[in-house]
Amino acid sequence: TLVTGSANYGSTFILVAEGRALRDGLQAAVDAGYKQLDTEGDNLILIEAARGKSTIPWRIKHIIHDIRMMLNQLDQLQVTHIYREANMAAGWLAKYGHSITGNLVAVDLCNIAFRRVLLDDMLGRTLA
Repeated sequence: TLVTGSANYGSTFILVAEGRALRDGLQAAVDAGYKQLDTEGDNLILIEAARGKSTIPWRIKHIIHDIRMMLNQLDQLQVTHIYREANMAAGWLAKYGHSITGNLVAVDLCNIAFRRVLLDDMLGRTLA
């Protein structure tokens, strides 16, 4: 099952925004009862901090703490770093998030523009 979402966090540091997005997405998955997750991200600093493989930047220390607490509630989790150029869907969702007000919302997978981006990602097409 593919579940997506987007949110507008206002003006903040990119590391904080991406950390909050990961935390909020994990929380939504835990709340929905998912026990096995596969998540990808293109911010290597965030991914390595969440996986416990690097020092946690002070700006996201509390966010990483929350993420690790949620990870303990899961049976299986795969957190993978992928290159930004191979993750156009994340860019589309980030742009969409800036167009909305309020909190996390599910993105309709029937949205034709989003489906095209997902298809491009699956076929290995990258940003030009």
